[in-house]
Amino acid sequence: MRSPAREKRPAVAVSAIGRDGDTIRLTLAVPGTSDLVVLVTPRDGSPAWGHTRQLALRYEGAVLAPPQERALRLLALRLRDVPFRSLAERAPEVPGGAASSAGPDAPSDREATQEVVTVDEWGNPDRWRTFLFRREFQRNASSSIQLAGRSVIQVSHGESECLFATPRIDGRTMSLYNYPWVRPLEEGPGPATDGSRDRRRLPSHILTDLRDAHIITGGTARLEAVLGALAPRTTREDLVLVKSTCVPRVIGDDMEGAVARWRGPAEIRYDDVFATDPNAFLSELMARAIAAGGRRRRKAGASIAGLAPGRPFEELAGLLGDAGVAVRSALLPRVDLRAAVAWKTSTVQVLVPNPYFRSYYEQVFAPLGMRTVTAAAPFGVAGTRTWLEAIAGACGRAAAMRRAWRRLEERTAPAFERLRREIAGARLGIVAGPGELAALFDPMEMAGVPALDLAVELGFGIDLLLFDPGDRSPEPAIPPAFAHAVDVYHFGDRDALVALLHDAPCAAVYSDLYADERVTAAGKAPFSLQLFEPGVAGALRTGERLLGACRLPFYRKYGGT
Repeated sequence: MRSPAREKRPAVAVSAIGRDGDTIRLTLAVPGTSDLVVLVTPRDGSPAWGHTRQLALRYEGAVLAPPQERALRLLALRLRDVPFRSLAERAPEVPGGAASSAGPDAPSDREATQEVVTVDEWGNPDRWRTFLFRREFQRNASSSIQLAGRSVIQVSHGESECLFATPRIDGRTMSLYNYPWVRPLEEGPGPATDGSRDRRRLPSHILTDLRDAHIITGGTARLEAVLGALAPRTTREDLVLVKSTCVPRVIGDDMEGAVARWRGPAEIRYDDVFATDPNAFLSELMARAIAAGGRRRRKAGASIAGLAPGRPFEELAGLLGDAGVAVRSALLPRVDLRAAVAWKTSTVQVLVPNPYFRSYYEQVFAPLGMRTVTAAAPFGVAGTRTWLEAIAGACGRAAAMRRAWRRLEERTAPAFERLRREIAGARLGIVAGPGELAALFDPMEMAGVPALDLAVELGFGIDLLLFDPGDRSPEPAIPPAFAHAVDVYHFGDRDALVALLHDAPCAAVYSDLYADERVTAAGKAPFSLQLFEPGVAGALRTGERLLGACRLPFYRKYGGT
């Protein structure tokens, strides 16, 4: 089966750039239509067309033409991790808003304009104070997706050393980063299989294993040879995913052409990991599987996207069941294409907020026209109750959910009271720069996890270790709901941070780095989003894990030795 032609994306060419105070005007030259003026300001919570991590994007004019909208989305992607300061330094001051045609293009190299990078040898001067690595989360978010319900064979076109440079993100292999979708403390069920692939001795992963000769003369023939040998062993039930890697991309291999020339019975897709939207094929597969279910009669139930399978999901589904709401289908991060046919039999579809699933929500679920619940993710007691009540209300089971919740509270109240007594006085530390402060209190910037909400609800205090560059930065604005729990400490250089990590009252410090030596050397335990679970029982387990990190004596005894 031939892969559908890829839509040609417009280039982002900035023909003019200028700055008037805290507003940067970028003029985009968009092929096939008129120029588009984009206004870029620091992100401050005000309404805007879109937001990046630190920027707000608006545009001049009434309605965007489709090419303009695509160009604006591509620009937002390229500016995703760029701080306003870095962009402003490249824009000449032009009072009154006039743009300078002599200015440089918008940053085209995210590595060069990124304020915080992640590898020591890149030499970024801010590496010593970086504890949040959202760019790495975004880069590897596709590893959280599991395809199930059919036999999936992944063909990686590249050379073997790629496997050494990029370790598996599976919860069993040590990773440099604490990816929030990896659950090393509680592994969820693996993808279902009927064993047909095993009987045919088909591998789940194939590496084309490019050698020096392929790199010199081209590796397209190597990929076609591997696909040619695989083709007769597949069936119509199989799905072959051809994934690009760095080397064939650099040497210009025709991977899309090789996929288009596939002659096997299996369906084949090309997953270009370097594309702006590298998983559009997954949206297509999900939409097609949902459509295959037809228009079956809907019943009082929910179809849920955005909750990982495993114990917390089963507990939440059980709480909905206590109120008479059945979970009829679930997608993302586990994508069971056979189970997806039941999606539209539910009264309501539930989309759990997650920054890495937004494109799937827009492409697959929004067009279905179903009643949709998008309540905040069900973390903590208050968050879980709000989430359950929103779903039950949409299914006409609000009264039943109130009764079920009262029973749940009676069962769990003693455990929460005991846990909060033990937590009393325990404090968690978080290191952040001025541009990262707002992200700490925004679940969508914390991989969809309202970590601080849950920690404070459980009774933990928060020590905020804030980088102060010495330019008389204003005192950080702490949201009122957290003001009683947060103490702010300032540091201005590496030595001050080392001393503060050691002396601050907190017993555990947040880091996205695995076994962060800056934290352990200070005699404290690191913690991450991997410790946080949704649901009421998940909140109890989260509190016990965080408390365990605070009480762990190992680093206090051996830190710095």
